[in-house]
Amino acid sequence: MTIRVLAGLGLVLAGAILGVPVAGVLGIIVLMLETVHWVWTTRGLGGIHYTRRLAMSRMAWGDQVPLEIEIWNRKRLPLAWLRADDATSEGLIVLDRPSIETEEYGPTLRNTWTLAPYERVVRHLRVTSERRGVFTLGPVDVSVGDLFARPAATIELPGIDTLLVWPRTVPAPSMARPERWGDLDRARRGLAEDPSRFSGVRPYSPGDPIRRIHPRISERLRRPMTKRFEPSRERDVLIALDLQTEPGMGWSLSFEDDLVESLFVVAGSVARSLAAEHASFGLTAAGYSGLPQRFADVAVAPAVGQAERVLDLLARLSATPSAPFETLLGRIERRTSSGTTVLVVTARAMGPFVKPLRRLGRSGLGIAILATGPDALVHAAAARAAGFVARAAILDGPWPTATRLALS
Repeated sequence: MTIRVLAGLGLVLAGAILGVPVAGVLGIIVLMLETVHWVWTTRGLGGIHYTRRLAMSRMAWGDQVPLEIEIWNRKRLPLAWLRADDATSEGLIVLDRPSIETEEYGPTLRNTWTLAPYERVVRHLRVTSERRGVFTLGPVDVSVGDLFARPAATIELPGIDTLLVWPRTVPAPSMARPERWGDLDRARRGLAEDPSRFSGVRPYSPGDPIRRIHPRISERLRRPMTKRFEPSRERDVLIALDLQTEPGMGWSLSFEDDLVESLFVVAGSVARSLAAEHASFGLTAAGYSGLPQRFADVAVAPAVGQAERVLDLLARLSATPSAPFETLLGRIERRTSSGTTVLVVTARAMGPFVKPLRRLGRSGLGIAILATGPDALVHAAAARAAGFVARAAILDGPWPTATRLALS
């Protein structure tokens, strides 16, 4: 029994014993109120169906994702009020209903309804984010009140929805480079063959160039045979993203949010450009991506959807480095096939990793530097002076409003 029930019984008894009708009436009213409260406490959450639906699980920064929140009172008991408090990640923005701060969840999306028996309500909202990242909605606290609007019962529903927000991308110039032989532009589609890498013969097909016919084997087999060559690896590009923006030990440094975010914008835009050229590319970085490993990778591949896989990783990647960039370069040397071009995207002077880059070059990998940030031109010039192919990648404004990426 609660204190109120005991008080109500006491008033009834006092009214009967002392002959005070007012006390008896007050006691009966208190008991009625507590009876109503008990009914809504025990049955108020029964038959409540709460559903949260995000229209998609990933989006590009700046887009808006429709969010539906459905509440259904599937019982005869009406609800004076029902409140749903959804925990939201820091940086997730619900455009049509501002978040509030609660002690339990911090940023919280709060919705309230008054529901008749068997009433169902669907509320349509829109969700966006302040920047790239992984954002969650949930769990949710559902609370109900009795007929007199007193809080009656609360339950936590554990469902969580995840929204992956890609970094912003802008149009970028072609990343194409001429082939290493004959100063010819490489093919935009298909695999270009390297005539220095003979790999065998095959039967002649109509349309094969006459100069590709192998005369000795054709004479021995008494039928025309065409030379085969291994594909050129000139189109394989590994984007090596340097998350560190200041000299020193990466884990002990502060970082500038906007500068780090612009690094991700440049890397994502380069990936989009390489995908448009049908190049084979991948990405590696010394950062955490929700997995126990210190390094994050998307293997070099020409597969359909490769740009989306790279953008997924960029969305999950931490803004602070998990290891020195020099360590990442040493790992690239051990794990990357010769002939691949390592495209370093960095916002700092390359002095600390000149030696690892030269070692990569001696191992048969191509090296190219893409300097970005406020000192991009200075850093690119220093890289060229050190003997590397280097260009400055400059956004035409702050990353939230930039419209294109220029190379100089």
